[in-house]
Amino acid sequence: MKKINQVNGIPLHYARLTNHPYGTRGEQRDFLIEESFFKVLEQALQEVFENCPLGVPEVITTAGIFVNKPGQHGHGKAFDLDAIFWKDKTLVTMNFVHQKELYLGIESFLRKHFGIVLNYHYPNHKDHWHVDTSVPVDYNENSKSETLYLQLVLKHIYKEEILVDGIWGRQTAGVVKEVFNKLRINTPITTKKNYLQFLEITGKIAFKLCEEQISATHLLDNLTEVIEDLPEQNRITVREAFNSFLDHNDTAQWLNTIKEEHDIDSLIDSFII
Repeated sequence: MKKINQVNGIPLHYARLTNHPYGTRGEQRDFLIEESFFKVLEQALQEVFENCPLGVPEVITTAGIFVNKPGQHGHGKAFDLDAIFWKDKTLVTMNFVHQKELYLGIESFLRKHFGIVLNYHYPNHKDHWHVDTSVPVDYNENSKSETLYLQLVLKHIYKEEILVDGIWGRQTAGVVKEVFNKLRINTPITTKKNYLQFLEITGKIAFKLCEEQISATHLLDNLTEVIEDLPEQNRITVREAFNSFLDHNDTAQWLNTIKEEHDIDSLIDSFII
């Protein structure tokens, strides 16, 4: 075991306390980590921030590395990532809905190094990414976590109509084939070389998208997702109020004047030519 309080010179903080709550920068702490796993973590985060347009952050907050419990945390071979703080921007994992492009760009590069990545849509992981190396890096059609990621990027990065349910089926297989053809990546996705190529290109496209100005319609889509995630007794009332806003004449006229600048096909071409 090795004691660390930084990765690649980036301070590691803990923010799960009353005086340092989740979503803040917290305070720097020492963490125990297994040495070979630490090397993978260093390589992964180096690649993330070399590609991220925001560059190297000032602080990373983690919910823990070595924890006295069963599983990879009990061996110091798992990392829970809560939030990333740059000088002028913050990604808190709980805010996936508002920062999908940045979130999925980071996750794409994390998946190049960790066989297990549990994200916002995986049960009990809305407030952090869990990463570990307990399985090899590849795509397994039976993996709920990998299929959730795949469906999320197909929907939010490649703008495909697809159900995000973590289940590999005919719809997901068909959309994967279509998108892989656009990206000029060979199929099947279960071939490691093809999967790694997909992760690389997807990460770069997602990071490019997060640099673009967010349109009002994109923000309204985010709001719709937040509403649909509310408890049922609140969701119905809020949804009715939101629909009243959308159905208003002035709102409809305003929305009709907004044009999406986003051209995913041109963006794909710029990365694969």
